[in-house]
Amino acid sequence: MYGVVVCPRCKRAKGVDLKQKTTTCLCGFEIRVVPARVRARANTARELAPLVGQVSAEIAGGLKAYREAAAPVRRIRPRDVHVRVIGIASKARDRANRVRVAAVELTRELEVFSMEDWDRVLTGLGIPHPEEALAALVRANLVLEPTSGFYRAVSLSPEA
Repeated sequence: MYGVVVCPRCKRAKGVDLKQKTTTCLCGFEIRVVPARVRARANTARELAPLVGQVSAEIAGGLKAYREAAAPVRRIRPRDVHVRVIGIASKARDRANRVRVAAVELTRELEVFSMEDWDRVLTGLGIPHPEEALAALVRANLVLEPTSGFYRAVSLSPEA
Protein backbone atom coordinates (compact mmCIF):
# COMPACT_ATOMS: atom_id res chain seq x y z
CA MET A 1 0.00 0.00 0.00
CA TYR A 2 1.30 3.45 -0.95
CA GLY A 3 0.35 6.90 0.22
CA VAL A 4 1.00 10.61 -0.14
CA VAL A 5 2.35 12.54 2.85
CA VAL A 6 3.21 16.23 3.12
CA CYS A 7 6.49 17.53 4.52
CA PRO A 8 5.76 19.72 7.55
CA ARG A 9 8.78 21.93 6.79
CA CYS A 10 8.51 22.75 3.08
CA LYS A 11 4.89 21.63 2.45
CA ARG A 12 5.80 19.39 -0.51
CA ALA A 13 3.79 16.26 -1.24
CA LYS A 14 5.74 13.02 -1.40
CA GLY A 15 4.76 9.51 -2.38
CA VAL A 16 5.83 6.80 0.06
CA ASP A 17 5.47 3.11 0.73
CA LEU A 18 3.33 3.00 3.87
CA LYS A 19 5.32 0.01 5.18
CA GLN A 20 8.36 2.27 5.67
CA LYS A 21 8.95 3.95 9.03
CA THR A 22 10.58 7.12 7.69
CA THR A 23 11.28 8.95 4.45
CA THR A 24 13.43 11.96 3.63
CA CYS A 25 11.98 14.98 1.85
CA LEU A 26 13.84 16.87 -0.86
CA CYS A 27 14.47 19.68 1.63
CA GLY A 28 16.33 17.22 3.88
CA PHE A 29 13.68 16.86 6.58
CA GLU A 30 13.08 13.31 7.82
CA ILE A 31 9.35 12.52 7.86
CA ARG A 32 8.10 9.75 10.13
CA VAL A 33 5.47 7.96 8.07
CA VAL A 34 3.44 6.31 10.84
CA PRO A 35 2.24 9.43 12.68
CA ALA A 36 2.06 11.53 9.49
CA ARG A 37 -1.33 12.25 7.97
CA VAL A 38 -1.77 10.30 4.75
CA ARG A 39 -3.49 12.62 2.24
CA ALA A 40 -4.18 9.95 -0.42
CA ARG A 41 -3.76 6.19 -0.80
CA ALA A 42 -2.95 3.94 -3.76
CA ASN A 43 -2.61 0.19 -4.24
CA THR A 44 0.28 0.35 -6.70
CA ALA A 45 3.22 2.66 -7.25
CA ARG A 46 1.91 3.40 -10.74
CA GLU A 47 -1.24 4.97 -9.26
CA LEU A 48 0.84 7.06 -6.86
CA ALA A 49 2.31 9.66 -9.24
CA PRO A 50 -1.00 11.31 -10.24
CA LEU A 51 -2.04 11.39 -6.59
CA VAL A 52 1.16 13.24 -5.64
CA GLY A 53 0.45 15.81 -8.35
CA GLN A 54 -3.14 16.17 -7.20
CA VAL A 55 -2.16 16.70 -3.56
CA SER A 56 0.54 19.19 -4.59
CA ALA A 57 -2.01 21.15 -6.59
CA GLU A 58 -4.46 21.00 -3.68
CA ILE A 59 -1.83 22.43 -1.33
CA ALA A 60 -1.00 25.21 -3.81
CA GLY A 61 -4.70 26.03 -4.19
CA GLY A 62 -4.99 25.04 -7.84
CA LEU A 63 -6.82 21.72 -7.76
CA LYS A 64 -9.36 22.85 -10.35
CA ALA A 65 -6.62 23.99 -12.76
CA TYR A 66 -4.74 20.71 -12.18
CA ARG A 67 -7.79 18.63 -13.06
CA GLU A 68 -8.39 20.66 -16.21
CA ALA A 69 -4.75 20.24 -17.27
CA ALA A 70 -4.77 16.51 -16.50
CA ALA A 71 -8.00 15.90 -18.45
CA PRO A 72 -7.48 14.44 -21.92
CA VAL A 73 -7.46 17.04 -24.67
CA ARG A 74 -10.23 16.67 -27.21
CA ARG A 75 -9.36 18.32 -30.46
CA ILE A 76 -12.42 19.66 -32.13
CA ARG A 77 -12.27 19.11 -35.85
CA PRO A 78 -14.38 21.50 -37.91
CA ARG A 79 -17.49 19.67 -39.05
CA ASP A 80 -17.74 21.45 -42.35
CA VAL A 81 -15.60 19.76 -45.01
CA HIS A 82 -15.29 23.01 -46.91
CA VAL A 83 -13.80 24.84 -43.92
CA ARG A 84 -11.16 22.12 -43.49
CA VAL A 85 -10.27 22.22 -47.19
CA ILE A 86 -10.02 26.04 -47.16
CA GLY A 87 -7.76 25.86 -44.11
CA ILE A 88 -5.39 23.40 -45.77
CA ALA A 89 -5.40 25.02 -49.22
CA SER A 90 -4.82 28.52 -47.86
CA LYS A 91 -1.35 27.46 -46.69
CA ALA A 92 -0.12 26.94 -50.26
CA ARG A 93 2.27 29.57 -51.62
CA ASP A 94 0.66 30.76 -54.84
CA ARG A 95 -2.74 30.74 -56.54
CA ALA A 96 -2.01 27.74 -58.77
CA ASN A 97 -0.93 25.60 -55.83
CA ARG A 98 -3.95 26.70 -53.75
CA VAL A 99 -6.30 25.66 -56.55
CA ARG A 100 -4.57 22.29 -57.00
CA VAL A 101 -4.43 21.58 -53.25
CA ALA A 102 -8.12 22.49 -52.96
CA ALA A 103 -8.99 19.90 -55.62
CA VAL A 104 -6.82 17.24 -53.97
CA GLU A 105 -8.25 17.90 -50.49
CA LEU A 106 -11.85 17.92 -51.75
CA THR A 107 -11.17 14.53 -53.37
CA ARG A 108 -9.63 13.28 -50.13
CA GLU A 109 -12.64 14.40 -48.10
CA LEU A 110 -15.51 13.65 -50.49
CA GLU A 111 -14.11 11.20 -53.11
CA VAL A 112 -15.94 13.20 -55.82
CA PHE A 113 -16.96 16.83 -55.54
CA SER A 114 -19.59 18.90 -57.30
CA MET A 115 -19.34 22.35 -58.82
CA GLU A 116 -21.17 23.68 -55.76
CA ASP A 117 -18.46 22.27 -53.46
CA TRP A 118 -15.74 23.70 -55.72
CA ASP A 119 -17.40 27.12 -55.84
CA ARG A 120 -17.75 27.22 -52.06
CA VAL A 121 -14.08 26.39 -51.45
CA LEU A 122 -12.68 28.81 -54.03
CA THR A 123 -14.95 31.58 -52.74
CA GLY A 124 -13.54 30.91 -49.26
CA LEU A 125 -10.02 31.13 -50.67
CA GLY A 126 -10.84 34.42 -52.42
CA ILE A 127 -10.24 33.06 -55.91
CA PRO A 128 -12.62 34.44 -58.56
CA HIS A 129 -14.05 32.46 -61.48
CA PRO A 130 -14.12 28.91 -60.06
CA GLU A 131 -15.39 27.47 -63.37
CA GLU A 132 -12.30 28.70 -65.22
CA ALA A 133 -9.97 27.38 -62.51
CA LEU A 134 -11.60 23.94 -62.67
CA ALA A 135 -11.49 23.94 -66.47
CA ALA A 136 -7.75 24.69 -66.34
CA LEU A 137 -7.20 21.73 -63.98
CA VAL A 138 -9.23 19.45 -66.29
CA ARG A 139 -7.18 20.62 -69.31
CA ALA A 140 -3.95 19.90 -67.41
CA ASN A 141 -5.24 16.37 -66.57
CA LEU A 142 -5.01 17.07 -62.83
CA VAL A 143 -8.77 16.66 -62.35
CA LEU A 144 -11.11 14.35 -64.20
CA GLU A 145 -14.88 14.14 -64.47
CA PRO A 146 -15.90 10.53 -63.76
CA THR A 147 -19.61 11.34 -64.03
CA SER A 148 -21.36 14.38 -65.37
CA GLY A 149 -21.14 17.28 -62.92
CA PHE A 150 -18.78 15.53 -60.46
CA TYR A 151 -15.00 15.80 -60.34
CA ARG A 152 -12.04 14.20 -58.60
CA ALA A 153 -8.32 14.90 -58.47
CA VAL A 154 -6.13 12.42 -60.30
CA SER A 155 -3.37 12.31 -57.67
CA LEU A 156 -3.94 12.39 -53.91
CA SER A 157 -0.55 13.96 -53.16
CA PRO A 158 -0.32 17.72 -53.69
CA GLU A 159 3.37 17.46 -54.69
CA ALA A 160 2.86 14.95 -57.51
